[in-house]
Amino acid sequence: MKIIVNREDPITRGAVCALGGFDGVHRGHQKIIAVAKKMAQNRRPAGLIAFTPLPGSVLKSGPARYLTTDREKESILKELDLDFLYYFPFTREFARRSPRDFIRLVTERITPSAVVVGKNFHFGRNRKGSASQLKTLAGDSFAVHIQNALDDEGVISSTRIRELLLLGNVRTARRLLGRPYSISGPVASGKNFGQKLGFPTINILPPPEKLLPLDGVYHGSLAWNRRRYLGAVFCGHRLIEVHILDFHGDLYGRVVTVDILDRLRGVEKFPDATALRKAIAADVARIRDRV
Repeated sequence: MKIIVNREDPITRGAVCALGGFDGVHRGHQKIIAVAKKMAQNRRPAGLIAFTPLPGSVLKSGPARYLTTDREKESILKELDLDFLYYFPFTREFARRSPRDFIRLVTERITPSAVVVGKNFHFGRNRKGSASQLKTLAGDSFAVHIQNALDDEGVISSTRIRELLLLGNVRTARRLLGRPYSISGPVASGKNFGQKLGFPTINILPPPEKLLPLDGVYHGSLAWNRRRYLGAVFCGHRLIEVHILDFHGDLYGRVVTVDILDRLRGVEKFPDATALRKAIAADVARIRDRV
């Protein structure tokens, strides 16, 4: 998959493109991409037009939290076999573009033959442009296909998945994503407190924009050297701490990804190290029982 940032490239001319933020690349997004690929029919390139950073991080006053970083999104999209990913750098100046100006930019810079968007897609200054307006304003420049949202006990959306994760409901979030929620980051040194308890851990430092699930202990898994390991994952205070079951090795300085599979319990205070050790042992036993 070719990654293109705000420049002309021959591969985009005549392509069929999915268009949107696609935070999380959930099942609804995957359907839009599948439609774009089907329309391309292997006779034309199929790609995704997205924004970096996502608009919320530029327009919101508080810190934005997202389901996927650019790197994570790119990794998922490669698995979906797209020909290219085109990024428009999103700035406050870019946000002031009118819907018509945005369509002109897409036409001149990318020259797609067709664009696929979700029914709830909005664009242009103050999100005034709708999916139906995109179809009208695009005219003869490119065709527009509007895809209905997928429903799974409610509309599948990035907002809904964020809310589920913040409530600790990672199982439902996993179903809507179509895969486990994952967190990536470099492994940093810690205080080795887990080692003293008999449960050595690695500390993963996620990017500041990455949304973390509700603080607590989770059943997780981690892939390394073509093998997948179970893990007891502690989420709290922007830190991910993982005890990897049956693992022996040094991951310090490496970038790793942990999948969050299920919530075991909330954060608890223990009277002493012995009580904490027993709780961690119980967490590990529960994880082993689920295999």
